[in-house]
Amino acid sequence: MPDYRALLREALSPRLEPGLLPLPTVSLSNVDTEESHNCVILEPNSDERSQLFHEGITELNKGGYALLILSGGLATRLRYELPKALLPISPIRKKTLLQLHLERVRRLEHMLDHDAPRPKVFILTSKFNHDDIRNYLASVNFCGLDKDQVITFQQDTAPYVALNFDDFIPSEGDSGTLMESPKGNGDVFHALSKCTEFMYIVDKLKMIHVIAIDNALSRPLDPELLGLSMRFPGLEVLNKCVVRRGQENLGVFCKGSYAQIVEYSEIEKLPENSAAFLNSTNTIYGNICDHLFSAQFIKKVINNRLYESLPYHAAMKSVIAKSSDATETYGYALELFIFDIFAFATKLVCIEVNREMQFAPVKYFADRDFANILSAQHRMSAVAKQWLEAAGAIVKEGLIEISPSISYGGENLDQYKGKHIEGDVYIE
Repeated sequence: MPDYRALLREALSPRLEPGLLPLPTVSLSNVDTEESHNCVILEPNSDERSQLFHEGITELNKGGYALLILSGGLATRLRYELPKALLPISPIRKKTLLQLHLERVRRLEHMLDHDAPRPKVFILTSKFNHDDIRNYLASVNFCGLDKDQVITFQQDTAPYVALNFDDFIPSEGDSGTLMESPKGNGDVFHALSKCTEFMYIVDKLKMIHVIAIDNALSRPLDPELLGLSMRFPGLEVLNKCVVRRGQENLGVFCKGSYAQIVEYSEIEKLPENSAAFLNSTNTIYGNICDHLFSAQFIKKVINNRLYESLPYHAAMKSVIAKSSDATETYGYALELFIFDIFAFATKLVCIEVNREMQFAPVKYFADRDFANILSAQHRMSAVAKQWLEAAGAIVKEGLIEISPSISYGGENLDQYKGKHIEGDVYIE
């Protein structure tokens, strides 16, 4: 067992480099795909996105792509006893987060050539939710995907330091202060190195799309993202990002000695000359944990064991005890963050996406509270309405849910042109 007190002290200490600046922006039409990196490409227009989508579908038909879903965390902030992956979230049919992601992959497969390779789907779990997720996948027949196509693999654990609120950091001799929690999504690279199925195919892969389980509007294996990546020779990392609103809980992209992310909980630790850009008129871009890594980059990380250099972060979290009184224990979870691996990337690019269409985080109870008009359910319904209206439908009041089995990103809805849609409607 490592010295968790030393790890916690280090994780809580300021260690961010001075002089950080926002990433520069450039339009897709003006970007130099040979030289540009460490920048944000502004949201493409509809014609550009259509072309990128077409290029991405062409790439998927060739094969060499895999999806990786980060799903090892606990759902403590959601007040939900089962794994976050199994949280019912769609507005009408109450489909789970994991079901939505896998059904979108299945829809993409229907858009590919009949003989196109089927992409592998890797799901990062932890000892706390692995069995529940495996059992769920079997119960829903892997959401229509082939059983051998979906691989679950586990991250390790790290210390969870419960606070007694007498000592900020537990002292020697304290009892009952140390527990276990998932090691964090940054452990994914070490976990992949131990995943036989991944190591067997990594030499055949071009790109691995990594998404968080808790974005209800995520677009797994997004053809637009894949199409964009093909325009940048030697690209190692491509990130989706959104314009950050005020002080919202999103890590921020910035540029220092390399393109990096400062986690929202650590922004207050920024050196004064770095924090200034957050209070200026600069557009600040937030991290939505949606990353495309080249297989070559991941192989470099694994072969050189670069994941061993990732620092721990201290995240304040609560754990609900399993006793009858269900009291909450607060403390610090020591976690590794996936974005710290950017330090080893030589060519990294970000792409701005429309948050209303692609970002519905489910991290707190309010995000799944149907009474909250900003909850994920209402965001999903709003996207469905936009898709139908774009197809020529007349949409009145009511909730709308469009099954991923019929549409991945708004396509295949022409049959609703001129139709009136009112009330709560599920379309499949």
